[in-house]
Amino acid sequence: MYKVSEQYKAAMQRPVQSYRMRGTIGNTVFDDSHILSGSFSITNQCSDETQVLIGQVYIAELKITLLGMEDERYALKDAGIRPFFGMRLADGSYEDIPLGVFTISEANWGNSGVEITAYDNMSKLDRSFSASTLTGTAYRLASIACRSCDLELGTSAEEFASFANGNMTFSLYADNNIESWRTFLSWVAQAVACNVFADREGKIIFRPYDQIPVDTIDAAHRFTGCTFGDYVTRYTGLSCVDIAVQETKYYGEDTDDALTYNLGENPFLQNGDVDVMRKSILTALGSIQYVPFKAEMIGNPAYDLMDVFRFTGGHADDNRLFCMTKFVFSYNQKYEMSGVGKNPALITRNSKSDKDISGLVDEVNSITSSINSLLYDYNTGTLSFSQSERIAGCISYYISKEADVEGHFLMHYRTDQSTTMIVRVYDTTVEELYSPLIYDLPAGDGTIGIPHSYLHRVAGNHEALITVQCTIGTIEVQPRGIFFTINAGNFAEAVDEIGMDIRDISMRQLSESDGPDQIWCAGIENGKLLISRREYKSSSKSVIKWEGVYTPGEALNAAIEFDGSWVLRTGAEKFTIETDDQPWIFWITDKTTRTLYAQKGDDETTRFVAAEGVKSVHACKGYSSEMYPEQDQGLVLLYVKTDGSVFYRQYTLNTETKTKIWSNETEIGKGTEWLEANVHRLNDYRLSFELTSASENHWMITGRTYVGQSVYPENADFNDNNKIGISMFRNRDTIDFTGKAVLFDDPVAPEKVFRIRYPYDIKAFDSSYRSAVTVTLNGKELSGNSYTLSLDGTDLVITTKDEVAATRAKEAVLQVDISAEDTPFYLSNGNGVNRLLLYDQSFSWTIERNITVKNIEIEETVGIHIAATSAITTHQVQNQASIQPDEGTLHAAMTSSFITRQVKETKMTVSDEGELKASVTAEIKTYMTSDAPI
Repeated sequence: MYKVSEQYKAAMQRPVQSYRMRGTIGNTVFDDSHILSGSFSITNQCSDETQVLIGQVYIAELKITLLGMEDERYALKDAGIRPFFGMRLADGSYEDIPLGVFTISEANWGNSGVEITAYDNMSKLDRSFSASTLTGTAYRLASIACRSCDLELGTSAEEFASFANGNMTFSLYADNNIESWRTFLSWVAQAVACNVFADREGKIIFRPYDQIPVDTIDAAHRFTGCTFGDYVTRYTGLSCVDIAVQETKYYGEDTDDALTYNLGENPFLQNGDVDVMRKSILTALGSIQYVPFKAEMIGNPAYDLMDVFRFTGGHADDNRLFCMTKFVFSYNQKYEMSGVGKNPALITRNSKSDKDISGLVDEVNSITSSINSLLYDYNTGTLSFSQSERIAGCISYYISKEADVEGHFLMHYRTDQSTTMIVRVYDTTVEELYSPLIYDLPAGDGTIGIPHSYLHRVAGNHEALITVQCTIGTIEVQPRGIFFTINAGNFAEAVDEIGMDIRDISMRQLSESDGPDQIWCAGIENGKLLISRREYKSSSKSVIKWEGVYTPGEALNAAIEFDGSWVLRTGAEKFTIETDDQPWIFWITDKTTRTLYAQKGDDETTRFVAAEGVKSVHACKGYSSEMYPEQDQGLVLLYVKTDGSVFYRQYTLNTETKTKIWSNETEIGKGTEWLEANVHRLNDYRLSFELTSASENHWMITGRTYVGQSVYPENADFNDNNKIGISMFRNRDTIDFTGKAVLFDDPVAPEKVFRIRYPYDIKAFDSSYRSAVTVTLNGKELSGNSYTLSLDGTDLVITTKDEVAATRAKEAVLQVDISAEDTPFYLSNGNGVNRLLLYDQSFSWTIERNITVKNIEIEETVGIHIAATSAITTHQVQNQASIQPDEGTLHAAMTSSFITRQVKETKMTVSDEGELKASVTAEIKTYMTSDAPI
């Protein structure tokens, strides 16, 4: 039941109720004055007319006749309609509740107004299902389905976890019979013992059956004529087809005396621990203990499908539960509600004893084997054939094994004079041996049918082609005048060509996806930008089913790219990108101004002008550091202007606002008129810019932005058996190791030599490099006398001198920045084409430190801060007379790469790798009979 106020519930009990209806169609508002009396109704259900079911995915239907909507003619098709029902409360105000989100399917104009038929968002699930393999929990699978159909899932992950099999991982393999996302969700819902429908906000929700009544309806609030069953619908058995072994397996309760639910060939219940999953569904079906009924009441649509009620008075059984599986709400008339269910007493003993049967699978196989895959093509526009050979029909298809393919070409035509028609038949550009076929056609209208065959077609992709020409005159064919078919039984599958000039593609990989799940492309068709997508398939069948998504308008050129985040997934060794749901789209329009637009997906509120006077555009997602988010190359938009200049903009993280913004444009490659520019992501954490002019190519590479610091994560554990040595100390004294016992000597960095190696000789080496080169050590710029640069073959050599002192960081990082502008260094591949030298080079090395451990004076409170992973017992280093040994346990929480055991001043050289961090303070109690020096 929709959540309403107590005042609303009180108004529902009044014998006389007052309502209102309001709503919107697109941006147009309507109310009671626009609704033809008795014309508004909403119908929805979650089971058929005979029994209580799970896995149902029905579509709600709205019907309404509106008056005074003449201005909206021709604009209603596919428009959205959102009605709101208002109940008048005791204080005279109205409380409105939403009735759903619908899309108009039909709008027929007549004398009484416009008759509208609309369907809710469940209808949007009727998109072609083309995924190959999917794995995940029911929540993940439902999320993928909703996202693929541009819908929002309204059931949370926590709610899914409470369903039957809610935490199970399901697998779907390629050999399934799922054709639409609605069918896909039906199987998912059945696997978790739920039904699926669109809620009042248009979100897709899953709901299981329960035994919690939402309302009690007495006889005074029901119309006469209500009927109630004399039995309780219950399920104590369940059957499911095991496709692998070709039989139906039965599961029953200990007391199996009621109905059996048949799950059929659920593809999600064929792998994994299937017995546990199926029994979990049977347990969930135990909530179904409902009495069938039909009831009519005053028209109030506050109730939802699968709501459970108690009916009292009249012929109702006060102690039973009633579940609503269908309703028809007729505004200002009545609310019809019903619940279905079969009588368990009518199940025969024989049917109970014959449940492990295999006939069901045989029946299904016999039906599916008789259905052939008939592939076809027809003309959508008028065709005219003359003396030149012209394509009349084309079918791209894939066959899974060698087979004979039958074809049939049917054409209704009109000729202006008697002529000879020449028909040629091709398979993937190879003309068949029996081709050409020649027919004499008399003047006038006629029909010709040409059966033909493609014998022994090998497995793989094929293109069946029919061409027509005539010797004199013309042959005219009206739209749908040609019907071309091929038939290869169950071995053939159509391959849909994308049919446009593709300018750019991008892969989508959502956080819940095992890998790339969709391919998106931007193409030009009839001068307009068309954004299309298809499901990604890793198989070699190459079955491509493209779906048009969005058309922003006219375009001359375009690019498309997904933004996202680089993450290290659980159990993975390498970082991967998790993309947004929709990509960024970039397109150039208007031949005069050549304006470059940018927009996030189909959200036109994000559209903005990125630049003017642009002739080509490219986009690429760069790297970003997981550890340091401010190190973000962002999504790079690169474009060439009509004057030959090249600019880029970045969609990157703003460290102050913690949001992503588009930067101002920055010019690169100044002083040259460039013809083309491209940007690509390299596999070593850099972006590559390639600029082409009439005479040269320039290659620019950015500095590295390490996603995860380029190494696999490693963890070091502390051994439980290690002991910490503490010297003898005086009674009641304590010791503090918080940074006082260990001192670091300033190290002296030895001379270091680094080489930047290139595949080509370095030309134009200029000793006056100081203005173009900057060398920094741990963020501090070095003076010119602290390093040298020299040329050794193809190596650029950087040498740091002895007087270069390292900081206290555990590693020293040397960075060499070579200015991209006016650099004296160039690469040459020997053909006279120079490239800018790569720049922004970084090097690092580990500093070796001298560690001095000294005695210290002790204070009153023990504060030994040692990093470890377990409780460690302390031990005496020297044997001293004592009443009892030291007591206490040192609790630690972190790791360290070394532990010192020093009782006198000593120097030791260690590799300074790792951190000693204080995290826990422990108190050590001692009982000593004599003093001992530390």
